[in-house]
Amino acid sequence: MSRTLTVHLNRERIHGLDADPTALEVERSFAVDLVNHGTASHVHVHLDDDLSRVASVGDGNHYVAKDATETVPVSVAPDGPRPVEGTLDVVAGYGAERIEVPVRVTEATEPQGVDVDESLAEVQRADDEASLADRLRPAVPATVAVIGVLCAVLALLFVNGYAALALALVAAACTAGSWYAVR
Repeated sequence: MSRTLTVHLNRERIHGLDADPTALEVERSFAVDLVNHGTASHVHVHLDDDLSRVASVGDGNHYVAKDATETVPVSVAPDGPRPVEGTLDVVAGYGAERIEVPVRVTEATEPQGVDVDESLAEVQRADDEASLADRLRPAVPATVAVIGVLCAVLALLFVNGYAALALALVAAACTAGSWYAVR
């Protein structure tokens, strides 16, 4: 099923209109390409009452510059009655020329979804962005050094005799090792 209706403007005569295809069957939203082959023109795109129950055209009035293409989106609601048949009217030359294109909106045969690659589920990180572990690694030796000093002070305050001295020396050794790692 085609998702685009092409309407040729000014191709064979001034304000002349030709549609390709001459009828359209869609399941969902589609576009109307207004292709101007001549002088600039004002074009009006309109849906009849039946088609308006399930579809809508934003701004129906369009200015198509000389030798330009203007795309008009037609939104089709995903829910609602199906099938619906109606006409899309394109008017040029302030009503002098008109073309009616039969449009049939049918039930979708395939789900309206988007295939997503599994790799998008993985966390993407910029090359210059460091992980949390990389950012905390320099702080670990300094933290151990502070804890070592705290343990040495507590050992001297609360433990008596040679045990206090031994604990203080071990804590001081840990502190010195950590300090060396930081430098």
